[in-house]
Parts: sequence; C-alpha cells; structure tokens
Amino acid sequence: MSFQVDIKSDSAWNEEILQTPGLLQVVELYQEWSGPCKAVQSTFKRIYFEMSDSPLKFYTACVNKVSSLAQYEGSCEPLFLFYKDGQELQRVQGVKVPDLSRAIMQLLQETA
Repeated sequence: MSFQVDIKSDSAWNEEILQTPGLLQVVELYQEWSGPCKAVQSTFKRIYFEMSDSPLKFYTACVNKVSSLAQYEGSCEPLFLFYKDGQELQRVQGVKVPDLSRAIMQLLQETA
C-alpha cells in the first residue's frame, strides 16, 4: 500500500478529499511541469509510518489536471492544504518541513 495517493481528476478530488470523513488529509498541490516535491516525501513517509494508528492520509494533486484546483495554477511552490471532513483547515506555502510537521501534529491533536 502506498503512503500517498495521487489525485488526477475532479471525481477523485470529490471522492477522496471532500467526501471522506474522519481523516486528516494532507494534500500537496503541484503543477504538471514540476511534479510532486521529492524533498518532503521522506518526511511524510516517516510521519505516515510513525503515526500509523492515526487517522491521517497523504495526497498529491496536479492543479493542471483537476479543474477544481485551477485557481491554484501559478501559486504552487508547492502548496500544502490540510483537510478534514471536506473542510480546509490550514495551508502551508512552500517546502517548510518544520512547519508541515508541526501542522500535522497540531491538527491531529485538535481534530481527534
């Protein structure tokens, strides 16, 4: 099982992010020309396996392929969105590993 799911369509975005209850979802938005950020994958993988009992899931989504995310074209460097129960809770702009780790831990505690 992969620790990260790549969302490639509006239907997948709706099903995976907006209609899945009970999970803290970390979504990395990226542009087609750059692909997902490799620098954070090891951190996310470590957190995923360390927190395997937590309701946590990681995703990537290409803003050029998911029309619901077209508003983010040109502003992904990358952009990380945190969702739970279909609601956006927080954002982190750029590859800021300490901020990303802190946000995950904080939101897991707050939304438990």
